[in-house]
Amino acid sequence: MELALFAVTILAPLAASLLISLSGPSAGERSAGFGIGAVAVSVLGSLAALYQTGHQEPIQITLPMVPAILAPTFMVDRLAAVMMVLIAGVSLVIHVYSQRYMHDDPGYVRFFSLLSLLTFVLLSLVTSGHLLWLWVWWHAVTWLLRTLLSFNHTNPAARQAGKTTLWVQGLGDLALLAAVAATYAAFGTFNLREVMGQLQTASAPAVLWPGTWAETSAVGAITLLSVLAIMTKSAQFPVHIWLTGTIEAPTPVSVMLHAGIVNAGGFLVNRLAPLYGGAPSTLHLLFVIGAVTALIGATTMLTQP
Repeated sequence: MELALFAVTILAPLAASLLISLSGPSAGERSAGFGIGAVAVSVLGSLAALYQTGHQEPIQITLPMVPAILAPTFMVDRLAAVMMVLIAGVSLVIHVYSQRYMHDDPGYVRFFSLLSLLTFVLLSLVTSGHLLWLWVWWHAVTWLLRTLLSFNHTNPAARQAGKTTLWVQGLGDLALLAAVAATYAAFGTFNLREVMGQLQTASAPAVLWPGTWAETSAVGAITLLSVLAIMTKSAQFPVHIWLTGTIEAPTPVSVMLHAGIVNAGGFLVNRLAPLYGGAPSTLHLLFVIGAVTALIGATTMLTQP
């Protein structure tokens, strides 16, 4: 995937968000057009990426930065390309639907600016090949969710929903940050491809705090910490309490949440699959959590009018 094509695919929604914000209230209904046009470009770029990843090796793009260890790295493989198509496609449908749904809403312009920004952040998340930047995008989703869930800020219930989301998901974000730190301590890099390469070639399992009373399996610690982040973002029991607050947000926000954002947990498991493959206990825990969540969800649907 050429750098120019990748940049246009990822940056188009960001450009739309900035253009809408800078235009202010004068943008009016044109803000929807800006967002729709930009996300349509992302859809086309994502489809091109999906086609290319089926015929060539994954592409890694590293942007120059000092220090080099913090340089943002983007990795476009088949998993990233599939997620890009999903995110951009769902976002385009939601943008088109919102054009009329949000008509006459006083926050019309602000809504489309935030929706385009959220699309950019999600696309950046699924293409991140740098664990620290992956966490930055993951945490940015939390703040944007908080803002969108409390979009109707004159409503106390909406404001409370935003606060609950921020606190619950913030807990998971801290756990993911600890997992990223543990990964660096064990493998000496934030680069995902380098971490996976070390996992394949290592002669012995990586450990944390070797030779001390706290010595533990690095893979086990990293995956267990990331499970909490997965649970909060994907609204798994018992940290699903923030999800009920989505009813206070505009319907398109709920759609984006259920069709895209709650899948972030599943994406993270797939992105870190080699790590989870070496931690069967963590996989069993994930199975139990998912099964209990599904049972509670199904039972709730049978008992709630």
